[in-house]
Amino acid sequence: MTKGSWALLCLLGVLGTGAASAQEDDLDARREAWVIKARQGQMEEAIAGLARLYARTGDDAVLDDLIALRIRDGRYRQALETCQSCTLEEYSPVSLEALGRAAREVGDLERAQAFYQALTLEAPNEPDGWLGLALTNIDRGHHESAGWALSRFEERFGRTDDWFEARAYLASRTDDTIAELRNRQLLVERQPSNEQEVQALYRLAVALGADNAARRLMRERPEAFTDADRLWLRYYDAQGRIRLAEQLNEPRRARQALEALNEVITAEEAADGLMQRAEYDKVIALTLLRRFEEAELLAADLEQRYGPLPNYLTEARADALAGLHRPDEAARLYRKLIDADPEQGRDLEDPLYASLVYAYADAQRYDQAQAVLERWKAEEPATRWNFTGTQRIDNPNYARIQQLETMLLAWRSDEPQAEARLSTMLDQAPGNAWLWQNQGDLNRWRGMPRRAEKSYRRAAELMSPDDRYNAEYGVLLSRLARGQWRDTATAIEGKIAQDPPSAARDNLARELREQRAGGLIVEARRGDSQGQGVQSSRDWIYETRLEAPRNDKGSRFFAERIGQFGEYDDASLYAAYNAVGYEFNLYPATLSLAAGRGAQLNDAPLLWGELSYAFSDHWSTLVNVEINSAETPLRALRDDIHADLYGVEARYTRDESGSGGLGLTLLDLEDGNLRRGISGYWQEALYRHDRWHVEGRLFAGTSRNDDIEASYYNPRRDASASGEIDLGYLLPLGYRKAFIQTLTLGSGTYWQEDFGSEATWQIGYEHGWEFEPELTFKYGISRQKNVYDGVPEYGNFINAGFEWRFL
Repeated sequence: MTKGSWALLCLLGVLGTGAASAQEDDLDARREAWVIKARQGQMEEAIAGLARLYARTGDDAVLDDLIALRIRDGRYRQALETCQSCTLEEYSPVSLEALGRAAREVGDLERAQAFYQALTLEAPNEPDGWLGLALTNIDRGHHESAGWALSRFEERFGRTDDWFEARAYLASRTDDTIAELRNRQLLVERQPSNEQEVQALYRLAVALGADNAARRLMRERPEAFTDADRLWLRYYDAQGRIRLAEQLNEPRRARQALEALNEVITAEEAADGLMQRAEYDKVIALTLLRRFEEAELLAADLEQRYGPLPNYLTEARADALAGLHRPDEAARLYRKLIDADPEQGRDLEDPLYASLVYAYADAQRYDQAQAVLERWKAEEPATRWNFTGTQRIDNPNYARIQQLETMLLAWRSDEPQAEARLSTMLDQAPGNAWLWQNQGDLNRWRGMPRRAEKSYRRAAELMSPDDRYNAEYGVLLSRLARGQWRDTATAIEGKIAQDPPSAARDNLARELREQRAGGLIVEARRGDSQGQGVQSSRDWIYETRLEAPRNDKGSRFFAERIGQFGEYDDASLYAAYNAVGYEFNLYPATLSLAAGRGAQLNDAPLLWGELSYAFSDHWSTLVNVEINSAETPLRALRDDIHADLYGVEARYTRDESGSGGLGLTLLDLEDGNLRRGISGYWQEALYRHDRWHVEGRLFAGTSRNDDIEASYYNPRRDASASGEIDLGYLLPLGYRKAFIQTLTLGSGTYWQEDFGSEATWQIGYEHGWEFEPELTFKYGISRQKNVYDGVPEYGNFINAGFEWRFL
């Protein structure tokens, strides 16, 4: 090759190199130009220009800048789609960090983790890679992996401010409040001018109940808090108090929170978002304080203003509705919450399945309550892993289900089976305080308050001091049920005034209020009879009793009037008894004394007394004396003959479903006749389940009269026996409200000396309306066959009555 050829080749090489260098310089210049436009605010044009430039060149630096600008402009998804064909290895460390951040922003945590992992491999000395990897793992709930990444960060870069912030974030996500507090305190010490960290530390102190520390922080760093900040922090203060009120059962904190929330809501500078959150939390505070009516009204208003309520607020509203005795509405909300989040139904601290069962039971929708329990039981194992996952422990929800199954049997009127099941559970776990509490409740419902008190006392021995009030309330309720008012009413009033609000305290207050209340009781019966030698073709009787409220000793004043009418031989006979009395509570005895005067045919003074004494839950006795008794026949009064009654009765109560008695009476009439009677009865609940009930009654009695001339019915000797069956159906109308229909069928026999015996019968139908606790009333009709002097008599009767309690 000639020297000229060599020179030409060298010249071409120099020219080629210069051209490539010039082209690269030109690309950098165009890239920088678009970046400068972005800095000048022309972001849209700059991003579009860089996108075109990258599409033509595929240059890595252009890709880095395009990704950076899109992220700076908040276009995270576009940034992630900038190079869809690129592998992780093709991105620069700068772009890997940026794309990891973009993926976190859009919630694509798996992709973010991939970017950060690639960054730690490509540039292990880049702190953003380890920090981003730790934060992404925290967001994904991979807390151990996050801790490992932070440890690698600490080994390479030490404990920087970013490391402390990430540690505090990890602690907050794992509910390690102590670790979070420690890291935030160190952050504030390292960054005393970082107002966000000062405020975060304040919120954490408030959440932990460290009120003094929070106030000191605000006092020492006033520059970190504007008026708006202070309002927000006042809200956080209230929020923390609500949380502690729930956890520690301290209504004092809920009251303080409510005051703070009201201040936030009424503040002029409160932002709309802050006011909404404060109003939401006000519903929670009102519910904790059992101010259910206010909570429900506010919740309904918030729903109308802001739309559907968040789940935590819906739960509070359901609790308020349950407290307002609106169980159908409460059940609907509980069902909605469980459908949205089944895990909430099985929560170990507050399972909504239990709340739903209680709501259905209050609404007397027992089949649905049973279905919920069966579904819940199928989802709960008898044991579960402990928090370390190393061993199986008892599942508290499984125990809850067993107890609810037992109580549901009792609510469905199968108390004997419930008691048998509860006894078996107690044999297996005699140290379970709540089983003893349930046994106390069951015994009290079954009419055995003394036995119930023993169970409650055993429960109190086994309970922690914070839970013992449940058993103490049970003891007081047992005493009220058996009439032991002395000191009990005062003790209940003290509990109501001093103890924190709770469902048990509300029930205690309700029982005292209802048993103390005065009232008006009226019963009336009218009959028309037909038959040869009829005793009375028309008659009626009414009884009215007005009761004053009981005092703290359980005693009360009362007034009563009994009116009678009968038509005999076309003559209308009227008589009345008017009395005012006092009922002395002398537990275990009760003495009732009344004095007054009769009217019409019975224009004479009267004095009545009754003494009852309860020996135990099962045995009691009653003695009564009536001077000028209301049992005096009307025709005897027409003949100016009055009578005095003396009676004694022994009573036995097996439980709430069976009781009876045996009594002896003497009716001493002024015409020399002494009517002696002895009788016995037994009544039994033959079948009870949900809305149906079948009751049976047996009666037998005999009497003997002196052989004297009398215008009133006076058999020398007679005897009777009868049996009755009541078939009833209850239709729920709401909480403690019902419509009850009852069909009565009865038959018997009546024997009278000199006339022999003959069958008797009756059929009746009755409606009952219960609007407890204030009002109940009933009315019905019946037809009966009776026998007098061997002659049958057929009568049609109408009865009505009501009881109105002054509550």
